Amino acid sequence: MLLTPRRAVTRIQAGLLVVVLVIAAAAAIYFVSVSGTATSSSSSTNTGSTSSTSSTSPTSSTSTSTLPGPKNASQLVELSNQPTSSIDPASGFFAEEDEVMTNTYQTLLMFNYTSASTFAPILAKDWSWNSAFTSYTFNLRTNAWFMNGHPFNASVVWFNIYRTILMQQIGAFYFTSTLYNGTTAFATSYALPDGVAGALKAGGYVLSSTNATLAAKQAATDLSLVLSKFTSSNATIQKIMSYPNQAVVVASSSQVVFNLENHYRFFLQVMAVPGAGMVDPAFVDANGGVQPNTQNSFVNTHTMSTGPYYVKNYVASEFVTMQANPNYWAAKLPKAETNVMLTPPHIPTIVVQFVTQSSSLVQGITSNQAALIQGPPIPALSPTFLPSLSNVAGVKINALPNAPTFNFLMISLDTQKYPYNITNFRWALSYAINYSQIFSSVAGQYGKPYLGPISPGLPYYNPENLPVYSFDQKTSIRLLKNLGFNLNLPNGTVVNPSGKKLSLTLSYVTSDEAQVKIAQLVQSMLGNVGLSVTLNGITIPTETTELSQSATASSYPEMLLWYWYPSWLDPVYQDLVTQSNSVYCGISGNIACLSNSTIDALTTPLPFQTDLTQYNATVNKVYQMVYQQVPDIWLYATVPFWVQRSYVTGLFYNPGILGTYFPLVSYA
Repeated sequence: MLLTPRRAVTRIQAGLLVVVLVIAAAAAIYFVSVSGTATSSSSSTNTGSTSSTSSTSPTSSTSTSTLPGPKNASQLVELSNQPTSSIDPASGFFAEEDEVMTNTYQTLLMFNYTSASTFAPILAKDWSWNSAFTSYTFNLRTNAWFMNGHPFNASVVWFNIYRTILMQQIGAFYFTSTLYNGTTAFATSYALPDGVAGALKAGGYVLSSTNATLAAKQAATDLSLVLSKFTSSNATIQKIMSYPNQAVVVASSSQVVFNLENHYRFFLQVMAVPGAGMVDPAFVDANGGVQPNTQNSFVNTHTMSTGPYYVKNYVASEFVTMQANPNYWAAKLPKAETNVMLTPPHIPTIVVQFVTQSSSLVQGITSNQAALIQGPPIPALSPTFLPSLSNVAGVKINALPNAPTFNFLMISLDTQKYPYNITNFRWALSYAINYSQIFSSVAGQYGKPYLGPISPGLPYYNPENLPVYSFDQKTSIRLLKNLGFNLNLPNGTVVNPSGKKLSLTLSYVTSDEAQVKIAQLVQSMLGNVGLSVTLNGITIPTETTELSQSATASSYPEMLLWYWYPSWLDPVYQDLVTQSNSVYCGISGNIACLSNSTIDALTTPLPFQTDLTQYNATVNKVYQMVYQQVPDIWLYATVPFWVQRSYVTGLFYNPGILGTYFPLVSYA
């Protein structure tokens, strides 16, 4: 199977990570910069002065002979290589989990079709923000409901955001440093929405005034009881929810206000992620309720949502079946109140089938047993398979070469270990890589050169137009020679015969054909400059375990082929900061564990900087500093592509929408 890209964190360490981070992030995404004074938004709102719209004119290839149609006109089968562990917005995080949640759990707003800079109103009618980007007000629809008929209103929003924060699973990281304080959460072991202690006191609860940890535990326990026995008409709960000095305020049944602890211009992007999806409070409370620091095992595998689909069947590691919501509120909207993202499903049943081998992906699509292979924006199949698939009758490959890329591949170098802690050694490795050969042998037309940490096509990508790292064997050998290392060149020449001999190790995931091939190429390329490299093939669980420990540990990968993709559309916070600030050392995003005090000082406040002139200047400076440090060798960014049967229509690409949005998909 191919791509198992990461967004900085894994569920294994999510609880720890969420409280450790002073500034939350976890893999980054995208763009849209906001400037100027507050404006209220309507059905399609641009939140930035810098915007970008993804191309919807793909290049494609398919055979034109007589082709079979779908096996079942009422069902679509999608193949995926990433089984779900949780489809709860509070706990789900990875690519296929996001896709299921995107199609079931609705958010207040959603990226508007192919635009990554405007939003469509979903459960909210409109929204506005203040000039400081510290307060966001959402006016909600009064004619939306869950599949079971329970109404959607402002109390549902309060419940869901507070539930996610209190559970302190992977979904909570979206709200760190905006709606709750990560430093305090780490110190007390409880994540609490800002101001909730005051809200509880307003409702008559008594908390310790002398011991912060005890007060946090008491508040967490009390909030858990409120959420687990949630009745929005209860006078005490209403008093708690309407308390003005807290993270989320219920201003009325149809208006909710978010009060942020930091200035943040990209909060709308956060509210569009699946982790901000709305679950029916009564459904949660009837099935385990809400416990601090704990997942809800029932909600991990069952849904009760307002969305176009619901999960009908869930068999771990095998398949998820989504069925069209028979009581979909948006299907009954007047034409003037709807939009394309509220379109009721065309295909009633979606089956996401999980496979573990690329051969199964290929067999499924070529035999017409499946209509689609997962992607975009995260393709499940390696580009190495695409040339042969392009010749298969009925199979269509769509590529968007001009669209912003979403995920990319690099070699991360552990800067905390010798000799990778030597900057010139890292430069020498970068010069030893024949990037063109990797393109021609692996990525082909589905890869493009890039200079990280931000992906090409996104705002703030390489703002100073620095040259990408280049192939230059002579320079590589010269740098290594000057460092005194013993080199045994292929022509028999021995450089520095009495110098330090190195034995390097490159780790890669064996289930990814692209990584296997690239690892072999890199081994040969480094051999051409006299370095001995051992290849270390590992599984994804092993990779996760090794990256979850200290970068100085012997089993932490010294060189690692690593995919990266973002979580929400803020390329500076999510790409640049998380891959360069030492607080994110390891699996949190900074795989190379680059530790530079100047970079840390610049990037720690950067996401919340409101002076755009200073913001831009800092981005430029950090980009140049990271470039000079060479913590990672940037190989290629993946051109967005997907593989489908030719009879499938309605597929589109938007890096802000994680996975296929099935309501718009139909059969020709």
